[in-house]
Formats: sequence, C-alpha cells, structure tokens
Amino acid sequence: MGMSGRYLVVTEDLIESIKSGEISVHDCSVDLDIDKTWQMLQFTLTGNLVDGEPPLGYVVPMSGEQYLGNYSDMDLFLLSNEQVLEAYMALEQLDPDELKARFSLDQMITEGVYPVMEGWDADETFREIVQTLNDVQALYQATAAAGNGIVFYIF
Repeated sequence: MGMSGRYLVVTEDLIESIKSGEISVHDCSVDLDIDKTWQMLQFTLTGNLVDGEPPLGYVVPMSGEQYLGNYSDMDLFLLSNEQVLEAYMALEQLDPDELKARFSLDQMITEGVYPVMEGWDADETFREIVQTLNDVQALYQATAAAGNGIVFYIF
C-alpha cells in the first residue's frame, strides 16, 4: 500500500463539520482517488515536488495557503470554488504538446518523484498522467459548476 491522493467535493457546511470534528474525513465518500499519481501530476504540471504556482498548482494542492489543517489525522488542503475554477480553466487551456514538453521521466527519477522508478516506460507513464488529469479536470468542472470546493489529502 502506498500514499494515495484523494479528492473530496465539499460545501462550506461539510468543511465546518470536518473542522469541528463532527465528521471524520474517513467517513466521507471519496469523489476521486488518483492513487499514486499525485506527485507525478504535481511535478509534470509545475516542475516542483510540493509547491506549485497557481493555477496549475491547484490541481494537486499541497502548499501553504491551501493548508486547512490536520483533521482526522490527515493533513487537508482546501480549494475554494474560485480556485477550483481557476485550475479547471488552466487545464482547459493546457495544450497537449505543452503537457508533453513538461513531462520528463528522467527528471522525475532524478528528483525522486514518488513512486517513479528506474525502468518505467515513459509512454505508459505519460498516458497514465494524461488519463488522471482528464479525471481531475472532469471533477473540477463539475465542482466549479456546482459552486463547491475541493479538499485534497494523501492517505
């Protein structure tokens, strides 16, 4: 078992219930589990392991201003509806050729991107990243349209 990236679609009421301890994150339905691709996505989109410049840094939120706190023994990162919309729009405008140019399996290995290892197939890894980004983009589109936010955590 490894570290899996998970997204929850949240309302203001749900955020308050999580913060008050009334609801545990573990009791919430996961809206999207991107398994172990979270750091590969972050690195491909932003060139960083953790801190990524918005709006693409919002795709896998793991830095300061998005940090909601530690609840249910999990570090939670919150995106407002506006940030979800910004990330969605940035993904919409990301040209497939630009995404391919940002991707480097060799650089991921050099930088120690989790869980990338020597011997991985670059084309297969890139296809997995594209599929995962498509899933995130669909979630962000629906979340933005509904006026909700996103909580991201690694479990």
